[in-house]
Amino acid sequence: MNSDNGIYTFDDSKDSMKVIVYHISQEDKKLLALANRKKHKITIIINPLSEATVHFAEAKDTAIIIDQENLVSNRLIFKLISFGIRYFIFRFQEQAPVDVSIIQDAGLKYITITDSTLKISSIIKILDAWEKSD
Repeated sequence: MNSDNGIYTFDDSKDSMKVIVYHISQEDKKLLALANRKKHKITIIINPLSEATVHFAEAKDTAIIIDQENLVSNRLIFKLISFGIRYFIFRFQEQAPVDVSIIQDAGLKYITITDSTLKISSIIKILDAWEKSD
């Protein structure tokens, strides 16, 4: 509990991952919420990652990018890293449109999921494992 001039705030997210999810379908959004069970603080953006949406990643730990149609530029990856993103999950039908060497060179963790049959709940399991490794 934090107090500032008589205003109290309760922050239960200290022990959970702060996650931004880009370009998620309505169906996957519901499944992710059910699998999460309010454990991680997840912000959902229905639009793809772009210069216009990248700022939503500020103060987050993890970026999840789903079915990005356009190439994720190095500039966007650097911005995400500068905002504090330490973990990346890419979920694509095919090869991820991103150069992961930047993430590797920064010593950060990432996983690319190309299996569309892999349940969205597996993303929560990945977040849980990364949280425990911190």
